[in-house]
Amino acid sequence: MSKYTIRGSEELDARIDADLEAITKAAAPHCDAGILLGGYGRGEGTPFILPDGTQAPFNDYDLVVILDTVNTAVQIHFKALEKELGKQLGITVDLYPYARHELPSREFSLLNYEMKYGHMVLWGEDDILDAMPNYNPATIPAFEGTRLLMNRGKLLLDIKRRLATTQPLSENERICFIKFINKVHLAFGDAALLAAGQYDISYNTKKKSISSIGQTPDRDFVIAAYLSAIELKEWGNYPALAEYNLEKQLAKTINVFINFLPWYRKQYAIRECSIPKALALNLKWNKCISTHHPRVVLYDALTDLLQDQSVLSHERFYELQRRFS
Repeated sequence: MSKYTIRGSEELDARIDADLEAITKAAAPHCDAGILLGGYGRGEGTPFILPDGTQAPFNDYDLVVILDTVNTAVQIHFKALEKELGKQLGITVDLYPYARHELPSREFSLLNYEMKYGHMVLWGEDDILDAMPNYNPATIPAFEGTRLLMNRGKLLLDIKRRLATTQPLSENERICFIKFINKVHLAFGDAALLAAGQYDISYNTKKKSISSIGQTPDRDFVIAAYLSAIELKEWGNYPALAEYNLEKQLAKTINVFINFLPWYRKQYAIRECSIPKALALNLKWNKCISTHHPRVVLYDALTDLLQDQSVLSHERFYELQRRFS
Protein backbone atom coordinates (compact mmCIF):
# COMPACT_ATOMS: atom_id res chain seq x y z
CA MET A 1 0.00 0.00 0.00
CA SER A 2 1.30 3.44 -0.93
CA LYS A 3 0.84 6.71 0.90
CA TYR A 4 -2.11 7.90 -1.17
CA THR A 5 -3.52 4.73 -2.75
CA ILE A 6 -4.12 1.06 -2.00
CA ARG A 7 -2.10 -0.32 -4.92
CA GLY A 8 -0.22 2.64 -6.40
CA SER A 9 3.52 2.87 -7.03
CA GLU A 10 6.27 4.79 -5.28
CA GLU A 11 6.61 6.86 -8.45
CA LEU A 12 2.96 7.87 -8.19
CA ASP A 13 3.47 8.84 -4.54
CA ALA A 14 6.41 11.01 -5.59
CA ARG A 15 4.29 12.75 -8.26
CA ILE A 16 1.47 13.42 -5.79
CA ASP A 17 3.99 14.63 -3.19
CA ALA A 18 5.31 17.14 -5.74
CA ASP A 19 1.81 18.31 -6.65
CA LEU A 20 0.83 18.77 -3.01
CA GLU A 21 4.05 20.63 -2.33
CA ALA A 22 3.16 23.05 -5.13
CA ILE A 23 -0.36 23.49 -3.67
CA THR A 24 1.11 24.09 -0.21
CA LYS A 25 3.56 26.68 -1.54
CA ALA A 26 0.76 28.57 -3.27
CA ALA A 27 -1.99 28.33 -0.63
CA ALA A 28 -0.28 28.11 2.78
CA PRO A 29 0.63 31.83 2.96
CA HIS A 30 -3.07 32.69 2.78
CA CYS A 31 -4.51 30.43 5.49
CA ASP A 32 -3.74 28.63 8.77
CA ALA A 33 -4.02 25.03 7.62
CA GLY A 34 -4.65 22.84 4.59
CA ILE A 35 -6.30 19.43 4.85
CA LEU A 36 -6.31 16.92 2.00
CA LEU A 37 -9.67 15.11 1.69
CA GLY A 38 -11.10 12.46 -0.60
CA GLY A 39 -9.44 9.28 -1.78
CA TYR A 40 -5.88 10.57 -1.58
CA GLY A 41 -6.52 12.01 1.90
CA ARG A 42 -7.72 8.58 3.10
CA GLY A 43 -4.96 6.66 1.31
CA GLU A 44 -7.56 5.16 -1.07
CA GLY A 45 -7.05 7.30 -4.16
CA THR A 46 -6.95 6.00 -7.72
CA PRO A 47 -3.74 5.30 -9.64
CA PHE A 48 -4.56 5.97 -13.29
CA ILE A 49 -2.84 3.30 -15.37
CA LEU A 50 -1.42 4.77 -18.58
CA PRO A 51 -1.11 2.68 -21.77
CA ASP A 52 2.63 2.19 -21.13
CA GLY A 53 1.93 0.80 -17.64
CA THR A 54 3.07 3.85 -15.70
CA GLN A 55 0.76 5.59 -13.23
CA ALA A 56 -0.59 9.11 -12.88
CA PRO A 57 -2.96 10.88 -10.48
CA PHE A 58 -6.63 10.53 -11.40
CA ASN A 59 -8.61 11.95 -8.50
CA ASP A 60 -9.04 15.68 -8.04
CA TYR A 61 -7.10 17.23 -5.18
CA ASP A 62 -9.77 18.26 -2.65
CA LEU A 63 -8.55 20.43 0.21
CA VAL A 64 -10.19 22.32 3.05
CA VAL A 65 -8.29 25.47 3.96
CA ILE A 66 -8.78 26.90 7.45
CA LEU A 67 -8.88 30.68 8.01
CA ASP A 68 -9.99 33.02 10.77
CA THR A 69 -12.63 34.59 8.53
CA VAL A 70 -14.39 33.42 5.37
CA ASN A 71 -16.09 36.05 3.22
CA THR A 72 -16.76 36.71 -0.44
CA ALA A 73 -13.29 38.14 -1.03
CA VAL A 74 -11.69 35.04 0.48
CA GLN A 75 -13.83 32.73 -1.66
CA ILE A 76 -12.98 34.66 -4.83
CA HIS A 77 -9.28 34.53 -3.97
CA PHE A 78 -9.24 30.75 -3.51
CA LYS A 79 -11.34 30.21 -6.65
CA ALA A 80 -8.69 32.07 -8.62
CA LEU A 81 -5.99 30.04 -6.91
CA GLU A 82 -7.81 26.81 -7.85
CA LYS A 83 -7.72 27.75 -11.53
CA GLU A 84 -4.06 28.74 -11.38
CA LEU A 85 -3.05 25.48 -9.69
CA GLY A 86 -5.22 23.40 -12.01
CA LYS A 87 -3.45 24.81 -15.05
CA GLN A 88 -0.04 24.36 -13.43
CA LEU A 89 -0.59 20.74 -12.33
CA GLY A 90 -2.88 19.50 -15.10
CA ILE A 91 -5.42 18.21 -12.58
CA THR A 92 -8.40 19.80 -10.85
CA VAL A 93 -7.68 21.42 -7.48
CA ASP A 94 -10.60 22.31 -5.19
CA LEU A 95 -9.96 24.56 -2.19
CA TYR A 96 -12.83 24.87 0.31
CA PRO A 97 -12.43 27.72 2.82
CA TYR A 98 -13.62 26.95 6.37
CA ALA A 99 -13.66 29.43 9.25
CA ARG A 100 -11.76 28.15 12.27
CA HIS A 101 -14.35 29.36 14.77
CA GLU A 102 -17.08 27.40 12.95
CA LEU A 103 -15.34 24.01 13.23
CA PRO A 104 -17.02 23.05 16.56
CA SER A 105 -20.47 23.56 15.05
CA ARG A 106 -20.02 21.93 11.65
CA GLU A 107 -23.17 20.01 10.70
CA PHE A 108 -23.26 16.21 10.68
CA SER A 109 -22.88 15.51 6.99
CA LEU A 110 -21.05 12.85 5.00
CA LEU A 111 -18.58 15.50 3.87
CA ASN A 112 -17.77 16.60 7.42
CA TYR A 113 -17.73 13.03 8.73
CA GLU A 114 -15.24 11.96 6.07
CA MET A 115 -13.28 15.16 6.57
CA LYS A 116 -12.86 14.54 10.29
CA TYR A 117 -11.97 10.85 10.08
CA GLY A 118 -10.35 10.49 6.65
CA HIS A 119 -7.94 13.34 6.05
CA MET A 120 -4.28 14.28 5.81
CA VAL A 121 -3.04 17.59 7.23
CA LEU A 122 -0.63 19.11 4.69
CA TRP A 123 0.23 22.22 6.69
CA GLY A 124 -0.88 23.73 9.99
CA GLU A 125 -1.68 22.09 13.31
CA ASP A 126 -1.93 18.30 13.06
CA ASP A 127 -4.86 18.22 15.49
CA ILE A 128 -6.77 21.18 14.07
CA LEU A 129 -9.83 19.06 13.22
CA ASP A 130 -10.14 17.85 16.80
CA ALA A 131 -12.24 20.99 17.23
CA MET A 132 -14.97 19.44 15.06
CA PRO A 133 -17.75 17.46 16.78
CA ASN A 134 -17.34 13.70 17.23
CA TYR A 135 -19.61 12.12 14.64
CA ASN A 136 -21.09 8.66 15.24
CA PRO A 137 -21.27 6.79 11.90
CA ALA A 138 -24.29 4.85 13.17
CA THR A 139 -26.27 8.11 13.33
CA ILE A 140 -25.35 9.71 10.00
CA PRO A 141 -28.51 11.57 8.88
CA ALA A 142 -30.22 9.27 6.40
CA PHE A 143 -31.00 12.10 4.00
CA GLU A 144 -27.25 12.43 3.42
CA GLY A 145 -27.60 9.33 1.26
CA THR A 146 -30.27 11.08 -0.81
CA ARG A 147 -28.06 14.12 -1.24
CA LEU A 148 -25.23 11.82 -2.37
CA LEU A 149 -27.52 10.08 -4.86
CA MET A 150 -28.71 13.42 -6.24
CA ASN A 151 -25.17 14.68 -6.77
CA ARG A 152 -24.13 11.44 -8.47
CA GLY A 153 -27.35 11.21 -10.47
CA LYS A 154 -26.57 14.65 -11.86
CA LEU A 155 -23.52 13.03 -13.49
CA LEU A 156 -25.84 10.66 -15.38
CA LEU A 157 -27.73 13.68 -16.66
CA ASP A 158 -24.43 15.25 -17.78
CA ILE A 159 -23.57 12.14 -19.80
CA LYS A 160 -27.07 11.80 -21.24
CA ARG A 161 -27.06 15.40 -22.46
CA ARG A 162 -23.58 15.08 -23.97
CA LEU A 163 -24.42 11.85 -25.80
CA ALA A 164 -27.50 13.53 -27.26
CA THR A 165 -25.24 15.82 -29.29
CA THR A 166 -23.75 14.88 -32.66
CA GLN A 167 -20.15 15.57 -31.64
CA PRO A 168 -18.06 12.38 -31.15
CA LEU A 169 -16.64 11.81 -27.68
CA SER A 170 -12.95 12.37 -27.12
CA GLU A 171 -11.03 9.64 -25.31
CA ASN A 172 -10.72 11.87 -22.26
CA GLU A 173 -14.48 12.39 -22.21
CA ARG A 174 -15.10 8.67 -22.54
CA ILE A 175 -12.81 7.92 -19.59
CA CYS A 176 -14.44 10.69 -17.57
CA PHE A 177 -17.93 9.31 -18.27
CA ILE A 178 -16.90 5.78 -17.30
CA LYS A 179 -15.63 7.30 -14.05
CA PHE A 180 -18.96 9.12 -13.59
CA ILE A 181 -20.98 5.92 -14.04
CA ASN A 182 -18.81 4.15 -11.49
CA LYS A 183 -19.30 7.04 -9.07
CA VAL A 184 -23.04 6.39 -9.34
CA HIS A 185 -22.46 2.69 -8.66
CA LEU A 186 -20.47 3.63 -5.55
CA ALA A 187 -23.35 5.87 -4.45
CA PHE A 188 -25.83 2.99 -4.79
CA GLY A 189 -23.70 0.86 -2.48
CA ASP A 190 -22.97 3.63 0.00
CA ALA A 191 -26.67 4.53 0.25
CA ALA A 192 -27.61 0.86 0.71
CA LEU A 193 -25.02 0.58 3.48
CA LEU A 194 -26.42 3.72 5.11
CA ALA A 195 -29.93 2.25 4.98
CA ALA A 196 -28.60 -0.94 6.58
CA GLY A 197 -26.69 0.96 9.30
CA GLN A 198 -23.37 -0.43 8.03
CA TYR A 199 -21.72 2.62 6.47
CA ASP A 200 -17.99 3.05 7.06
CA ILE A 201 -15.44 5.56 5.84
CA SER A 202 -13.12 2.88 4.42
CA TYR A 203 -13.87 1.17 1.12
CA ASN A 204 -11.87 -1.81 2.32
CA THR A 205 -14.42 -2.26 5.09
CA LYS A 206 -17.42 -1.41 2.94
CA LYS A 207 -16.63 -3.95 0.25
CA LYS A 208 -16.70 -6.63 2.96
CA SER A 209 -20.10 -5.41 4.19
CA ILE A 210 -21.92 -4.78 0.93
CA SER A 211 -23.14 -8.36 0.51
CA SER A 212 -25.05 -8.13 3.80
CA ILE A 213 -27.24 -5.16 2.88
CA GLY A 214 -30.99 -5.65 2.97
CA GLN A 215 -33.34 -5.80 0.03
CA THR A 216 -32.97 -3.00 -2.48
CA PRO A 217 -34.14 -2.51 -6.06
CA ASP A 218 -31.79 -4.43 -8.37
CA ARG A 219 -29.92 -5.76 -5.33
CA ASP A 220 -27.63 -8.13 -7.25
CA PHE A 221 -26.67 -5.36 -9.66
CA VAL A 222 -26.04 -2.90 -6.81
CA ILE A 223 -23.66 -5.30 -5.06
CA ALA A 224 -21.78 -6.42 -8.17
CA ALA A 225 -21.48 -2.88 -9.55
CA TYR A 226 -20.28 -1.58 -6.18
CA LEU A 227 -17.50 -4.15 -5.95
CA SER A 228 -16.51 -3.53 -9.57
CA ALA A 229 -16.41 0.23 -8.99
CA ILE A 230 -14.19 -0.20 -5.94
CA GLU A 231 -11.85 -2.40 -7.98
CA LEU A 232 -11.61 0.33 -10.64
CA LYS A 233 -11.06 2.91 -7.91
CA GLU A 234 -8.16 0.88 -6.47
CA TRP A 235 -6.62 0.16 -9.88
CA GLY A 236 -7.66 2.65 -12.52
CA ASN A 237 -6.87 0.57 -15.57
CA TYR A 238 -9.11 2.48 -17.96
CA PRO A 239 -7.11 1.49 -21.07
CA ALA A 240 -8.30 -2.08 -20.41
CA LEU A 241 -11.91 -0.91 -20.86
CA ALA A 242 -11.73 -0.52 -24.63
CA GLU A 243 -14.84 -2.72 -25.00
CA TYR A 244 -16.84 -0.86 -22.35
CA ASN A 245 -20.24 -0.07 -23.86
CA LEU A 246 -20.87 3.41 -22.50
CA GLU A 247 -24.37 3.81 -23.92
CA LYS A 248 -25.52 0.42 -22.62
CA GLN A 249 -24.04 0.99 -19.15
CA LEU A 250 -25.58 4.44 -18.97
CA ALA A 251 -29.04 3.13 -19.89
CA LYS A 252 -28.83 0.34 -17.31
CA THR A 253 -27.56 2.66 -14.59
CA ILE A 254 -30.29 5.22 -15.28
CA ASN A 255 -32.94 2.49 -15.05
CA VAL A 256 -31.56 1.36 -11.69
CA PHE A 257 -31.27 4.95 -10.46
CA ILE A 258 -34.90 5.75 -11.33
CA ASN A 259 -36.02 2.92 -9.03
CA PHE A 260 -33.30 3.21 -6.39
CA LEU A 261 -33.65 6.89 -5.46
CA PRO A 262 -37.38 6.73 -4.60
CA TRP A 263 -36.79 3.48 -2.71
CA TYR A 264 -34.03 5.02 -0.64
CA ARG A 265 -36.12 8.09 0.19
CA LYS A 266 -38.74 5.79 1.70
CA GLN A 267 -36.19 4.32 4.14
CA TYR A 268 -36.40 7.34 6.45
CA ALA A 269 -38.93 9.92 7.61
CA ILE A 270 -36.72 12.62 9.15
CA ARG A 271 -36.80 16.17 7.78
CA GLU A 272 -33.81 17.69 6.00
CA CYS A 273 -34.32 20.99 7.83
CA SER A 274 -36.78 22.81 10.09
CA ILE A 275 -40.03 24.17 8.67
CA PRO A 276 -39.02 27.84 9.19
CA LYS A 277 -35.74 27.25 7.35
CA ALA A 278 -37.53 25.41 4.53
CA LEU A 279 -39.99 28.29 4.16
CA ALA A 280 -37.18 30.83 4.01
CA LEU A 281 -35.11 28.84 1.49
CA ASN A 282 -38.08 28.23 -0.80
CA LEU A 283 -39.16 31.87 -0.74
CA LYS A 284 -35.63 32.93 -1.65
CA TRP A 285 -34.76 30.32 -4.27
CA ASN A 286 -38.07 28.98 -5.62
CA LYS A 287 -40.33 31.99 -4.99
CA CYS A 288 -42.90 29.68 -3.44
CA ILE A 289 -44.14 28.48 -0.06
CA SER A 290 -43.10 24.96 0.89
CA THR A 291 -42.30 23.28 4.19
CA HIS A 292 -39.80 20.90 2.56
CA HIS A 293 -36.15 21.60 1.84
CA PRO A 294 -35.66 22.80 -1.79
CA ARG A 295 -33.56 19.71 -2.47
CA VAL A 296 -36.75 17.61 -2.28
CA VAL A 297 -37.94 19.22 -5.52
CA LEU A 298 -34.62 18.31 -7.12
CA TYR A 299 -34.95 14.63 -6.22
CA ASP A 300 -38.20 14.33 -8.15
CA ALA A 301 -36.97 16.55 -10.97
CA LEU A 302 -33.81 14.50 -11.46
CA THR A 303 -35.59 11.20 -12.02
CA ASP A 304 -38.00 12.99 -14.37
CA LEU A 305 -35.19 14.68 -16.30
CA LEU A 306 -33.46 11.34 -16.76
CA GLN A 307 -36.69 10.15 -18.39
CA ASP A 308 -37.19 13.37 -20.39
CA GLN A 309 -40.37 14.13 -18.46
CA SER A 310 -39.58 17.03 -16.10
CA VAL A 311 -41.35 20.38 -16.09
CA LEU A 312 -38.20 21.79 -14.45
CA SER A 313 -35.69 22.89 -17.06
CA HIS A 314 -32.18 21.48 -17.16
CA GLU A 315 -30.76 24.93 -16.51
CA ARG A 316 -32.95 25.50 -13.43
CA PHE A 317 -32.10 22.05 -12.09
CA TYR A 318 -28.37 22.69 -12.47
CA GLU A 319 -28.69 26.10 -10.84
CA LEU A 320 -30.49 24.71 -7.78
CA GLN A 321 -28.30 21.60 -7.62
CA ARG A 322 -25.17 23.76 -7.43
CA ARG A 323 -26.75 25.77 -4.63
CA PHE A 324 -27.99 22.81 -2.58
CA SER A 325 -25.59 20.01 -3.46
